[in-house]
Amino acid sequence: MERIENDLLKLRFLKEEHNQRYQYVANFAKGFVVDCACGIGYSAPIFLANPAVTSYTGLDVDREAIAYAQQHDTSNSHFEFGSILSLPFDDCSVDTFISLETLEHLEQPELAIAEIKRVLKPDGVFICSVPTKDYENFCSSLYGPNPYHLQAFSLEALKTLLHSQFAYVDVAVIAQELVSIVHTLKDQQSVPVVFKAKDKNIMNGSFIAISSNSAPIDNKATLFTGMSRIDYDQELVYPLRQSLAFSERLAEQRWQLLLEAEQRINEVTYYKEQAERISEERMQAFQNTEQLLCTRDQSLAEAEMLIQKLQEKLKNV
Repeated sequence: MERIENDLLKLRFLKEEHNQRYQYVANFAKGFVVDCACGIGYSAPIFLANPAVTSYTGLDVDREAIAYAQQHDTSNSHFEFGSILSLPFDDCSVDTFISLETLEHLEQPELAIAEIKRVLKPDGVFICSVPTKDYENFCSSLYGPNPYHLQAFSLEALKTLLHSQFAYVDVAVIAQELVSIVHTLKDQQSVPVVFKAKDKNIMNGSFIAISSNSAPIDNKATLFTGMSRIDYDQELVYPLRQSLAFSERLAEQRWQLLLEAEQRINEVTYYKEQAERISEERMQAFQNTEQLLCTRDQSLAEAEMLIQKLQEKLKNV
């Protein structure tokens, strides 16, 4: 789950993944909430929908994202530029601090954890998510290394980092998966029976950790329903099919142009051959004319000699 920019909201499955993650953590939020690395601020209404949340502040180091978010400020939401390494808040002033998919981008995440601990109230809650090390390795093998991820967290490494500042830490794994759901169409309030896949690596996702110094807070097994597989395919495959169809049309047009070019080349070759033939005939005509001129000159010379002989004979007579 990378940060979501404004244009990425056009992809419904990405939007739903981000919204569902924020919906989950919003259940644990209370009082004054800070969302660090908030991007364009789409999480604000999700947190404010929780009656336990009194106000929301989004923080980000991307000035363009903050400028966009500030256009949607409300009486209970506020956005400002700021870094997780130097938070613009007083000591013990924040009730809930949220930062999703952020710590893996830091060279020294322990400095961020200390800064978060500083601004949280004694009973404050810190909720974060980071890609699991298994997921980082899987993505690296599939897409290549992510140059923006400076850390890869194992479960032990994440717990050690969080326990450096927090007494109580609970870690779960959150991931978007393909599932089949039976809707009874009668009693939708019943708890669904979950059948887990065999040989499944549950670590292919992100750790989501809830930390506190006042009391333990446990993650809850949660299932979010969203777009169906066919909707997902429609969003990703349909544009691909359109692109393939467009490419096929371009290929057909290219082939037609090649045929037309070949026809033009054949015509040029034909006219070239005709020009060469005419040139050869013209050259032959020049040669014939030259030969006729030579024959004429020779005949004139012979006639001139004959006239001279006749003139001499006339003189003798």
